[in-house]
Amino acid sequence: MKKATVERILDAAEFEFGAHGFVETSLRTITSKAGVNLAAVNYHFGSKKGLIQAVADRFFEPLTLGIQKRLQSMDTKQQTKHQVLTNIYTDLMLEALNIAQRNPARLALFARLINSAYTQSQGHLRKHLTYQYAPLFILLMKTMREHMPEMSHEQFFWRFHHLMGMMVFTLSNSESLGAICAAEYDTQRELPEILQQLIPILVAAAEAPVLPIEKLA
Repeated sequence: MKKATVERILDAAEFEFGAHGFVETSLRTITSKAGVNLAAVNYHFGSKKGLIQAVADRFFEPLTLGIQKRLQSMDTKQQTKHQVLTNIYTDLMLEALNIAQRNPARLALFARLINSAYTQSQGHLRKHLTYQYAPLFILLMKTMREHMPEMSHEQFFWRFHHLMGMMVFTLSNSESLGAICAAEYDTQRELPEILQQLIPILVAAAEAPVLPIEKLA
């Protein structure tokens, strides 16, 4: 019964946070959708912040495990830098498809959660993810940076987040983009095809020349 209650709360929170954001979604809405009372949320998660972190962990735990296994098994010494970056982004997209679990809407939800963590001042969530998944983040960024052009720490910071922005936009809008493509080009594209098109764009962006950080003239 305990597990069923926790899962109902997480299911409701996952949907509501993804649809309306962290700030706009109240615990009352979540408890109503889950069919539980507020005490149940406080008992299992401690607070709204704890619930937000638990929803994020639901996505990040399997994702980071899968990516870590792929990175650790990758033979980077026998490949060019371009091949390594291509493999990294291919692996990221494959693990993203695993998150979808035959439901593209869930992947879009995951991307919107990431976006909300930045746009809605959820500092506690960024700190939680950084602490909880630090080994993977360090391994991923280290592997990426070793195979990208030489740049400063700040330049890498901006490039990493520009790359993340492309991924989040595509993942969160995959259904809409697919519908637009179907309407304008009479072509049905499934999620794996959409993500496959994203890989070479990410690699090209990662390999782009490094420019000084200055005002746009």
